[in-house]
Amino acid sequence: MIRRFYAVGMFTVLFFFLLIPSAVSTQENDTKKKAGKEVSADLEKAEDRTDEVRPALSVSPRELDFGVISIGEGSRGSVVLKNAGPGTLKWSVIGPEGWTLLEDQRISGTLRDNTATVKIHISSLKPVLNDADTTADAYLVQMGIETDSRMNIYRKSLPPGTHKKVVKLISNGGTKAVTLRFELRTGEKEPLLVVTPPRIDLGQVDSDEQVAGKLMVTNRGREILRWRAACGLSAEPDTPTNTGRYVSFLNAGIKGSSSYVPPNHLKESLDISGRWLEKDGYPASQSPHHVMKYRFWGTGITVFFSVEPAGESISAYVDEKRTNALECKSGAHEASECLIAEDLPYGQHVLTVSSKKGHALIEGVKIYGIEVKRGSPGWINIFPDSGTTTRETDYVNIMVKSQRLNPGYYGEKIVFTSNGGEKVVEVSLEVTGDNKQRIIDVYRYVAGSDYLFTAHPETDAVLLQGRGYKKQGIAFRLFSPGTPGTTSFHGWYHPKKKGHFYSHDMRGEGKTLKGYVYKGVIGNIATSRLTNTRELYRWFNPATGSYFYTTDPKGEDSLKKGYRFDGIAGYVR
Repeated sequence: MIRRFYAVGMFTVLFFFLLIPSAVSTQENDTKKKAGKEVSADLEKAEDRTDEVRPALSVSPRELDFGVISIGEGSRGSVVLKNAGPGTLKWSVIGPEGWTLLEDQRISGTLRDNTATVKIHISSLKPVLNDADTTADAYLVQMGIETDSRMNIYRKSLPPGTHKKVVKLISNGGTKAVTLRFELRTGEKEPLLVVTPPRIDLGQVDSDEQVAGKLMVTNRGREILRWRAACGLSAEPDTPTNTGRYVSFLNAGIKGSSSYVPPNHLKESLDISGRWLEKDGYPASQSPHHVMKYRFWGTGITVFFSVEPAGESISAYVDEKRTNALECKSGAHEASECLIAEDLPYGQHVLTVSSKKGHALIEGVKIYGIEVKRGSPGWINIFPDSGTTTRETDYVNIMVKSQRLNPGYYGEKIVFTSNGGEKVVEVSLEVTGDNKQRIIDVYRYVAGSDYLFTAHPETDAVLLQGRGYKKQGIAFRLFSPGTPGTTSFHGWYHPKKKGHFYSHDMRGEGKTLKGYVYKGVIGNIATSRLTNTRELYRWFNPATGSYFYTTDPKGEDSLKKGYRFDGIAGYVR
């Protein structure tokens, strides 16, 4: 009896456990059917959380200047969104705070390897005369935010003058804010302040020098403009700022020439290929085959540029990552800016820029991740610091005193206030110290398989001509003797092999120097990486016994000629 009861009980328990999965499965199916889109959304969220590293939202530019907007007129701009991390990036736009949204179309999207463009249009519609919350001087301003398929329209009453508004882009890869700047005008008679250029780079300065820059103040209105200028007081002296270091590509000494060449302080960091024309001292390109490379130390970089006709674009990327190249479109007002990369590991990087459409002019860059300090009180003098103007141009001198400044990067903001608006001009420079490093240009000459490097081609002119050497330009740059962290870079010549060998080691780094004749020192080379240096690679050809030196890690075209990698000879500029 007990056995029979036991058997029946076991059968019942077994049947019960077999029934449970079926019931649970049926319940789950019903739940999924009822939940529908909510369940799918949860699954997508769960899938996103499984990524080892989250997506990362990149937005460029982070600030848009729409210029002057008069009644009945408008101005357009756009920002580019990019997923700088793995997985799927889900993003959406939050409009400016305090504005009235007419209809919520939900501007949003998803990104993996592609990019998205958010277009913004701001226009001044009409005066507001019967609004209890505003004065008679307020004007109805409309802002449209759109993608390819949707648009949100916001409206707000604003008084004439300069305005800054913020639009936020939120995502599962972070939140970014874009600042919108515009000048609201009621008519052409009102004074309108214009200050050019918007940024000044004073280059490299010794700690006992004075250097000057010049600004132009003009009035685009008809009534009298009254203006005043002063240094910004946003930070304590000698303390770092987070605004970045501005570097201008301007070469004032070549204005009016046909071709662009970098200024002296950028020769070792700015390389150009193809023919870049000169326009007002800046590099200008008319072909997508013309490329510019700029080496920098930092964690990110922004490019300032303009393209004609307005609305055309340039292509830019960092560290040979062509798949992540950004297409940066120009705006209709002055120079545009485009954030190319951010949150990079601190170190040396290479920016590559080329024109994609239209005629591109590259003004300069801003580098992030380096310490930029303010000087002590009185380190910048502004004269005149005030004035009045109608149609004439006022010239404002900016005099910088570098005395008592420690070596490093410095920046300041010159704030212009007036009855015709406000403008801010950035001033930047590098203080190099009393003993500024002197960089030596080293030229490469070739005759057959023999490569000769010299810092004094004029002294070696007889030798170069007698052996039929052909000049190939500047190969790299060495340091002057006595530069800390460097040592002599020696040269030898083998008459039978007709080839040169170079090394920082008088013993030849373990290689045989039999048959070589010592030629002397061509400069100083770093044996370990210093700031703003790069590798000088050595290549060897077993068939000819000749050596080749280059800063190109791929060896230029030496592999095709039978050369093989032979190590790093040192670090150069």
